[in-house]
Amino acid sequence: MCYNNPNMERLNNKYQPKLLEFTPEAGEILRQKCRELSREEILSPEIQNLIEDMKYTVEESKRGVGLSANQVGRREAISVVAIKPTPARPNLERFEKVCINPKIVKTFGEPTPMWEGCMSTATDENGESSMGLVPRYKKIEIDYFDEHGSQHNEEVEGFIAHVMQHETDHLNGVLFTDLIDKNSLISYQEYIDRFAK
Repeated sequence: MCYNNPNMERLNNKYQPKLLEFTPEAGEILRQKCRELSREEILSPEIQNLIEDMKYTVEESKRGVGLSANQVGRREAISVVAIKPTPARPNLERFEKVCINPKIVKTFGEPTPMWEGCMSTATDENGESSMGLVPRYKKIEIDYFDEHGSQHNEEVEGFIAHVMQHETDHLNGVLFTDLIDKNSLISYQEYIDRFAK
């Protein structure tokens, strides 16, 4: 990946990203609002390497399609949307975007219950994340900075909008279990058996 700041002390392609450990659901950091970053901070070697580590960590996960910094013990307002085929959603097309300091500035229509889970929450007796219905907007307008420090305002819809809402919630200290319809909870395997196509 190429970055636009020639003064960055990056190792470029020599940097070897590492797997990051997930913060337990009970971790205090998951309930705190993450700190926004300046453009200078975004372009710093520390944050650039953190972004690479986050991308690598979510890519190595069999089920994950997004990751926020506080899920791996960091307080920066960074999320990685990394949609890929998963056992629960085998027909997803790949899509990747880094969202820094994201803000949902507009929503469209009424929220619709959508299935989701989370890599940071263990909600069944086996320590696995269950799936449940969470009200999400099918289309949103979002402001964010990318990993190059460029600002964007975009309208996104469908599953991309779904994941962006989930990850933006994380950065504001909100877990999907705060919003879920408790009567809809099923195991991850049951979701695959019933709904994965």
